[in-house]
Amino acid sequence: MAELTSGLLPGMTVAVTGASGNVGTALLRALADAGVGEVRGLARRRPPETEPYAGVRWTTADLGSPDSEPVLAEFLAGADAVVHLAWALIPDRQPDLLHAVNIEGTRRVLAAAGAAGVPHVVHMSSIGTYAAGPQVHPVGEDWPATGVPSSQYSRQKVECEQMVAAFAAEHPTTTVSVTRPTLVLQPDAASEIGRYFLGPLLFPAARAVPGAVAKLLPLPLPSSLHLGFVHSDDVADGIARILDRQAPGAFNFSAPPNFDADGIAHALGVRRVPVPAVVLRTGMQAAFLAHVLQIEPGWLDLGIGVPPLDTTRARSLLGWRATHNGGDLLREFVAALGSGAGHTGPLLHPGTGPEHTPA
Repeated sequence: MAELTSGLLPGMTVAVTGASGNVGTALLRALADAGVGEVRGLARRRPPETEPYAGVRWTTADLGSPDSEPVLAEFLAGADAVVHLAWALIPDRQPDLLHAVNIEGTRRVLAAAGAAGVPHVVHMSSIGTYAAGPQVHPVGEDWPATGVPSSQYSRQKVECEQMVAAFAAEHPTTTVSVTRPTLVLQPDAASEIGRYFLGPLLFPAARAVPGAVAKLLPLPLPSSLHLGFVHSDDVADGIARILDRQAPGAFNFSAPPNFDADGIAHALGVRRVPVPAVVLRTGMQAAFLAHVLQIEPGWLDLGIGVPPLDTTRARSLLGWRATHNGGDLLREFVAALGSGAGHTGPLLHPGTGPEHTPA
C-alpha cells in the first residue's frame, strides 16, 4: 500500500464487519501495514490465529439475527470508525435469508453505529447499485444509483445505500462514506469464489477439466457483456485512504481495462462463441431452476447492463491508483482457480456462505 498522508490511522480503533471475507482479509492486511491502533473484526466464525487474522480483536455474530444487536453495541463501543463489509450472496433461492443478512443486518449495523456515536461509517456498496447505461463511457459517482431491477443483488445493494443515505441525514456530524467497486477478486480466494458462484456440481466439473483442454473449449459470451475487475488489495487500499482522510461520499474503484466479451476471452486465452444474451439468460435460468447453477441470471443482467466506472474522484481525493492490472488479475485468478488455490481461513467456507464476496 502506498504511503498515506494524514497519519490518523495509527491512533484509530477500526471495527470491520465481514472481516474474514474477500475484501475483509485484504483490509486486515492494509490496516496492519498502516499500523492501526486497534482492529476489531466481526464474523460468523472466528478465524484461526494466522495472518492476517492474528492480532485482531474478534467478535462472532450473525447479523441476520436480532441476537446480534447487543453484540454490535459492544463491538462498536468506543470505535473511531466502522467498515461494514458483511454481505451474503447466496442462497439466491432463499431471498428471505438474504434479506435478513443484507438488509436487516445493515440496518442493525447502522443503528448500532448511531447509538454508539461512531464518528465514521464506511459502507461497502457495489457497481451493482448503478442503473444500466451505455457501455462506452465510464460513469462517475453521480450516475443514478437505482440499480438493475432484475438482479436481486442489485436491488438489495440499492436498498442498503438508501438506508445509508437516510443514516447520513439523521447523523450530520458523522462522516459517511460509500465504496462502489466493480468485481472484486484475489487469487487467494479463487477456489472459494469459484465454488460459490458455480456451486457444488459445476465447480468440481470445471476443476476436473485440464487447463490445456479448457483453452480449447468454446466460451459462450454475448457481445453485450462488459466487465471490469479490481483486486481486493486495491479496494482495501482505497478504504484505508478513506479512513485516513475521513473522506465522505461515494468512491468508485476499478482497474483498467474494462473488458468486452472478446477481451475477456482473449485474457483467458480461450475462443469465444457469440451467443445472444437472451439465449444465455434462458440457459442460466433453466440451470438455476434445476439446481445445477447456484446463482440467478440477474448476475448476467448486471454484466450487460451496468456501465464502466470512472475512478477520477478516488484518484484526486484519495491519491488512489489500482496497482493490479485487470487483465493480469483475471488471468491470475483463473490460474489459481484451476490449481485449487484458496485461503486457509474461513473465507467463503463451503455451505455456509461468505462474510463478504466479490462486489
